[in-house]
Amino acid sequence: MPYITKRKLCPRKNNEARERHNNKWNHYYQNRQWKLLRDYYMMLHPICADCAIEGRSVPAEEVHHKIPFSTGETEEEKMKLLLDPDNLVCLCRTCHLKRHGYLNK
Repeated sequence: MPYITKRKLCPRKNNEARERHNNKWNHYYQNRQWKLLRDYYMMLHPICADCAIEGRSVPAEEVHHKIPFSTGETEEEKMKLLLDPDNLVCLCRTCHLKRHGYLNK
């Protein structure tokens, strides 16, 4: 999704907060194991879980951690949460933004 479209979805202050968040945790998202797991999980779950509950069939675009891996106290705990398939859910971009509080639910 182009950056301009993201700005339309997120108010300016929230977009800046999101960018700071992504920069802080970026090295985890660049992890090879995470990228492989994310791609495989998206292949297995191509429909947004939140939209499916509402009876809509919307393609999933992102993988969300149910329990944020940032809550881990040690590097090992963070990696365990990052790479735990039971801690993942596939969402469309809109539902993912809602889960993170960037859009009203």
